[in-house]
Amino acid sequence: MPQRIPQLLGLVILGLVLVAPSNMAQARTSPVGFSYGDYAGDFVKEKETGRTWYIDASTSRRYLISENDPYLFQRLKDVSQAQPWYLVITVPENSTIVTASAPKKGSLKGLVHDDGAPDLLWHVQKRAYRRQALRSREDVLVYSQNAMAASSKNLAEYPIAYADFDYTIKDPAKNAATSTAITRPDANKSIYISLREQRLRAYENGKLVYSFLVSTGKGKFPTPRGSFSVLDKKPIVNYQWSYGPDNPDNYDLGYVPYNLRVTGHKYIHYAYWHNNFGHPMSHGCINVSLQNAKWIYRWAEEDIPVLIK
Repeated sequence: MPQRIPQLLGLVILGLVLVAPSNMAQARTSPVGFSYGDYAGDFVKEKETGRTWYIDASTSRRYLISENDPYLFQRLKDVSQAQPWYLVITVPENSTIVTASAPKKGSLKGLVHDDGAPDLLWHVQKRAYRRQALRSREDVLVYSQNAMAASSKNLAEYPIAYADFDYTIKDPAKNAATSTAITRPDANKSIYISLREQRLRAYENGKLVYSFLVSTGKGKFPTPRGSFSVLDKKPIVNYQWSYGPDNPDNYDLGYVPYNLRVTGHKYIHYAYWHNNFGHPMSHGCINVSLQNAKWIYRWAEEDIPVLIK
C-alpha cells in the first residue's frame, strides 16, 4: 500500500473545507494514500520499447537515458538530492558479492550527492539498498544497462520530464478548435478543461502531452468557467462539507490524495467513489481517475494557467 502522510492532514483540511460539524459522520479513510510511486528513484527499462528511464525520487517525473544526450550527466546532477556524507556512507556500496541476508533499509533513495563532492553522484537502489558511484555520462550509460524491466502501462503515470523524441499526443477532439489552450507568455505548461467534452488537456511548450476524461460539476453545483491557475498542490485533502443538518447534499468522502486547487474550494482531484468519468458527477470540482490524478499532480506546477470553459 502507498505510504500515507498523516502529519500533513491537519494542514490541508484548512485549505479546502469547513471542519465537519458534530452531526456529520467521522471522515472515512480513502482507500489510496499519497505515494511518489513504486519506481520513483529507480532506473527502469521499458519492456515494449527498450527505452531506459530514471524516475526522479522527489517529483516522480522521468528522464530518458539516451546515448544521444550530451547533457545526460548534468540533467541527473540537477535532479539529485543533496545529502550529508554521514548518511550516504551508511549505505553499503555495490558489490559482485551476493549475500543471503535481507537488504538493510534506510531513508535514502534515488540519485544523491554530498555537498562536498557535487560532481560525484550516488545511486541508492531502493530495493537492494546499495549505492553505486556515477562519475560521468559513460558511467550512467553502463550502469543503466542493468535497469529493472517494467511495462509501459506501469510507467504511464510518471510524466516525461525529458526525452529526445516527440512525446506529444494526437488531440482526441472531433473539432480541433475545442482544444485550443490559452497560455501566458511566461508559462510553458497549461491545463485546459472542456465542460462540453468532459475532458482535460495538458499542454507543454504549446504541444498536447496528455488528455483524459474527467467529471465536472453536476446540476446545481456547476464547475466555474474562466481563467484560473494552480494555486496549491496538496498531497492529501479531507473532503467533507455540510449544507445543514440532514441535508442530502452533505458529503464526507474522507482523505483523498493528489489534489490541485484551482479556485476557492474547487480542486482537480482523484475520485475513488465513482468510475463514470466523461459525465458530470461532482459538487464543482474536477474528478479524475487514480492513474490520471497521479500524472497531472506530478506534472503540474503551482501558478500554471488553468482554463475552464
